[in-house]
Amino acid sequence: MFKNYFKIAIRTLWRSKGYAFINILGLAIGITGATLLLTYVNSERSFDKFHTNYERIVRPVFIQGGGAEGDRYFSRVPAIYARTLVDQLPEVEEEVTLTRLSSQFNANVNNVNFTETNYFITTSDVFSVFDFELLQGNEKTALDEPFSMVVTQSQALKFFGTEDVMGKTVDASSYLGNFKITGVMKDLPRNSHLEIGILLGQETLNGTNTADLYGSWSRFSSYSYLLLKENTELTTLSNKANKIAKDNMPSEVVASSSFMFQPLEDIHFHSANIEGDIAAFKGEETYSVIFTVIAIFLIVIAAVNYMNLATSKAVFRAKEIGIRKVVGAIRQQLIFQFLIESFMIAFFALVISVGITDLSMPFFNELTGRTFEFNWSTLLEYLPLLMGITLAIGLLSGIYPALFMTKFKPVSVLKGENVTGSAFNLRKALVVFQFVLSTVFVISTLVVSDQMNFIREKDLGFDKENLLVIDINNGSIRPVFKTMRYELEQIPGVQEVAVASRIPGEWKNINEVEVSSYDQEGEIRDSVKSYYMSFDPNMLSTFNIKLRAGEFFSGNDQSDSTKILINETAAKKFGLENPVGTVVQLAGRGKANYTIIGVLEDFNFQSLHTSLSPLVIGAWNNPNAVIDYFILKTSGNPKPIIDAAGLVHSKFDTRTVMDYHFLDNQLEAFYETEREANVIFIAGASLSIFIACLGLFGLASFTIQKRVKELGIRKILGSSQWGIFFLLSSSFAKQILLSFVIAAPIAYYIMNNWLENFEYRVGIGVGAFLLAGCFTFLVSMLTISYRTIKAVNSNPIDSLRTE
Repeated sequence: MFKNYFKIAIRTLWRSKGYAFINILGLAIGITGATLLLTYVNSERSFDKFHTNYERIVRPVFIQGGGAEGDRYFSRVPAIYARTLVDQLPEVEEEVTLTRLSSQFNANVNNVNFTETNYFITTSDVFSVFDFELLQGNEKTALDEPFSMVVTQSQALKFFGTEDVMGKTVDASSYLGNFKITGVMKDLPRNSHLEIGILLGQETLNGTNTADLYGSWSRFSSYSYLLLKENTELTTLSNKANKIAKDNMPSEVVASSSFMFQPLEDIHFHSANIEGDIAAFKGEETYSVIFTVIAIFLIVIAAVNYMNLATSKAVFRAKEIGIRKVVGAIRQQLIFQFLIESFMIAFFALVISVGITDLSMPFFNELTGRTFEFNWSTLLEYLPLLMGITLAIGLLSGIYPALFMTKFKPVSVLKGENVTGSAFNLRKALVVFQFVLSTVFVISTLVVSDQMNFIREKDLGFDKENLLVIDINNGSIRPVFKTMRYELEQIPGVQEVAVASRIPGEWKNINEVEVSSYDQEGEIRDSVKSYYMSFDPNMLSTFNIKLRAGEFFSGNDQSDSTKILINETAAKKFGLENPVGTVVQLAGRGKANYTIIGVLEDFNFQSLHTSLSPLVIGAWNNPNAVIDYFILKTSGNPKPIIDAAGLVHSKFDTRTVMDYHFLDNQLEAFYETEREANVIFIAGASLSIFIACLGLFGLASFTIQKRVKELGIRKILGSSQWGIFFLLSSSFAKQILLSFVIAAPIAYYIMNNWLENFEYRVGIGVGAFLLAGCFTFLVSMLTISYRTIKAVNSNPIDSLRTE
C-alpha cells in the first residue's frame, strides 16, 4: 500500500515539474536559512553547558554600591573569599580560582618569542570543577608542583609544532621562571566564556612578592568559581556569604557593597554590565530570540508557499479526487496521499538544503565572525535539527491542502462546478501574511543599518581615527615614560604622543572618585560619585577634545598635580555654574583638595548604549589613577610606525612584547553583536523576500493558467494589452499594499523597542518605511510581470483551441 502511495506521489510531482521545482527550491532555501540561524542560536544558548555540573557552578560577583551611575559590578574578587566559603559553608563543595599577574604571558621556545593572553594561574581543582579534558597528564596532580604548566592542543602546536610535549620546558624567565609541561588539555569548545591556552600551577607564586594576593581580603584580582551542592538556594547562600565578607573585609570596602552569585549558564547573556570580566565575548539574549523568530518565519513563509500553490492547483486535481472517491477511496486515504506528497517534497528540499548549507557555511561564518562547521563528519550533529525542520515543514504545509482538497464532493467535481471558492480568500490572506513578515524584515533591516551607520559616524567629541594605542604592561616604564614618549615622538609619521590612565571610548575598568564641594563656611556641602581618568598635557591636542572654559594642564608636574578638569555633565551634576577656580575634595586613593582649572566639552568616554556621566580629569601624576597607555596620533602608512614603535618599546621594556591596537578598530569591535545582528537581518530579509516572491511567481502562473480562456475572450472582444495587464496585476498589487499597511506599525513597535537599548539612536523616520514599501512592491510586481506579460502577448486562438 505504501509503495502505491509513493508511486502516485512521484508520478504527480513529475507531471507538475514546474510546480514541484518552485516548492522544493522555496522549502530548501527556507530550511537552509532556518538551519543557519538556529545553528547560531544554539551556539549562543549552549554556552558553558558542556560542563557536566554547569547547573551547580556559580561565580561570586562584587557589587559596589553608590557609583556615579548606580551600582557597579565586578567579576574579580579576593582569592581568599572563595576558599573561605568552602571552609565555612556546607553548601559549597569545591572552589577554583583563576588569576593573572599581568595581561600577558611572555615565553621563549626554541629562540622564538611568544606573547600570550589566554593564560591563568590556578590549581588542579580546576579539573574537578570544570570538565576540562586532559589528553595527557594526571588531572589530580597536573598543577600541584611549582612551575608546572598545562597547555591546550592548539597551544602545544603553536609552541612546539606537535601535541607530544609532555615534560618539555617553556622559558618564561621574564615572567616567573621556566615552566615544565605536565599536561596537555583538549581545546575548549567555542561556546565557552573561558578562553584558555595555558594553565600555570599556583604553587609557583610561593615565596614571591605576589603570594599575598591569595591571603588578602582587599586585593580584587582573581576570578573564582564555586561548585555547589544540589538544590542550593542562591538567595540563602548570598546572605551567608555576605555576612562572611562583612566579618573579614575592611569596613570601608563592604560599607555599601555586597556579593551576588551568578550561575555559570548566565554568564554569556547576562554579563554586559560586569566590569573587568573574564568573558572575552558576551552575547545578547534578545538577538537569540529575534533570530529564532526569523528562523520560524522563514519556515512559515516557505510552508505558506506550498499551501498556496497546492490549493491553487486544486482546481486541476479536482476531477482526479472525484474519480478516486467514486472508485472507493475514503477521505483518510486521500489525506494520507497528499501528506505523502508534502513530506516527499520536504524531503527533496532537505537533501538540496544540505548541499546549500554546506556551500553557505563559509560565507555565513565570514558574515558572523564565527567558525561553525558543516560537512559530512558533522552532519550527524545537524541531523536532528534538519529532520525536525523538515517534518515541521511537511506537516505544516501539507495538512491544510490535504484537508481542503479531500472535502470535494464527487458529484459536484464531475459536473465541473466551482470547488475552490473559500480557498481563494485564504490564499489571498496567506500572500498578505507572507509579505507582512517580509516587509517587517526589510523595514527592520533598514533601521538596524541606520543605527549601525549612526554609531560608526557619530561625533564622539574626540578624534578616533589614526590613533595607535600602546599598553603599558610593565611598571618599570612609568618612571621613564617621558623619555619613551620623546623617542616615540621622533618616529616619522607620529604627530603627537600622549599618555593616559584610560582611553576615551574604551569604557573598561574606569576608576571612580567621590567629589565633595564646600560651602561658604568651608564645610563639605555634598558628595557626588564621578568617573576619573588621568591625562598628560598632550591629550587635548592628540584627541582634539574641546575646552569649554578655563585652561588645560600646563606641563608643570608639581603645579598640575593639584589641579583637575571636569566635563560639562560633571559641572551640572555638581551644581557649579562657574566651576573654574572652585576647590573640591576628591576621595579615591586617599583624600585631597584640588582646584578645578577647566571644563571640557562632553565627549562619549563610554559606550553609546549609556548616557554621559560626570568625569574628572587629573594630571598624569595624580594618585587616583596611574598611566596605562601611550596614544600616538599618526598619519600615513601605519606599518613602519608600528615597527618603529616596537623597537622603542623594546628598549624600555625587555620583558614584554608591545601590545597595541588602533582605537577606531577597537571601538568598532565593541559593537560586534549589533554588527552581527545587522548582517543576519539583511540575510533574513533577503531570503524571506526571495521565498515569498518565488511563491508569488507560482501563484501568478496558476492564476493565469486558470483564467487563460477568459483572457482569450477578452482579447477577442477588444481588451487592450495594458487593460489585461492591470486586470491580472491589480489583485496582487492590492495584497502587497495591504501587507505594507499591516507591517508598518508592527515594524515600528519592534524597532522602537530595540532602539531603546541605545542612549544615542536614530529616529525612525518615514524614509525607511517608504523605501521598504517601494522595494517590496517593485520586487513583487517584477516577479509576476514575466508571467503577466507572457499572457498578455499570447495568441487568443491558442487559449481557446482546447474547446
